[in-house]
Amino acid sequence: MRLLNLNICIKLDNNNEVIDLVKELKPDICTFQEAMNGTEQSCFEMYQSKNKLVEIQEYPFYEFAPLFIAKGVSKDGVITRDFGGKAEQGSLILSKYDICEHYNQFYYNEYRYEYDATNFREKDWCRSIQNAIFNIKDKKVQIINVHGIWNRDKLGDERTVAQSEFILSQMRGDIACIVLGDFNLLPNTQSIQMINHKMKNLIDIYNIKSTRPNFNDGLDKGNVVCDYIFVNDKIKVNDFKVIQSNASDHLPLLLDFEIL
Repeated sequence: MRLLNLNICIKLDNNNEVIDLVKELKPDICTFQEAMNGTEQSCFEMYQSKNKLVEIQEYPFYEFAPLFIAKGVSKDGVITRDFGGKAEQGSLILSKYDICEHYNQFYYNEYRYEYDATNFREKDWCRSIQNAIFNIKDKKVQIINVHGIWNRDKLGDERTVAQSEFILSQMRGDIACIVLGDFNLLPNTQSIQMINHKMKNLIDIYNIKSTRPNFNDGLDKGNVVCDYIFVNDKIKVNDFKVIQSNASDHLPLLLDFEIL
């Protein structure tokens, strides 16, 4: 069984590239961060990634966990990114298997109706985990999809420590569990080490040196590790790799696994 994880990137007009990637790799489950759900027909096409991805016929089951809804991104009262209409940003799961439970659990601020980026570097906006239970061949599997708190230099702070505590509190120990996503944290941070104590960190085990292409956009720098897949002892890992791709400003993570 194969699982694909990718932060799609709200900044790029890349829906076709992401769809082509999914069709090429043919995973059984896809987890995405920064998926955009245009809720009005006037929304520009690049902010319709959720709506386009759920149209892929191979994935009859999907769940979306929105963080905010807005007509665009503003800073100091000026619109810096126009969505063309109201759109939500959030996390998305596509699956060939039934998703029998799904929760959008906020742990840092709440769902918002506007997005003001004026103090983003200091305060971020709001964050949740997408917590889903799958029924796969008569076995239950928990997948927790994370798009973590943005923090300067990805070194972590008291907010990301609380984030890890929340994730750990939601993990199931009685069934197979996978925790994954864009954590916005470097590997040696306290917040990542907290999860390492409870789960197998495939980034460490497979000696991955980067999950992002090389870039510097003024907010983030590439060629670092900030995306992760963690598994518990009820998951057998057959293979794990980072795919070299230009589909996003993050690199796709591909896990081949079995449920014990």
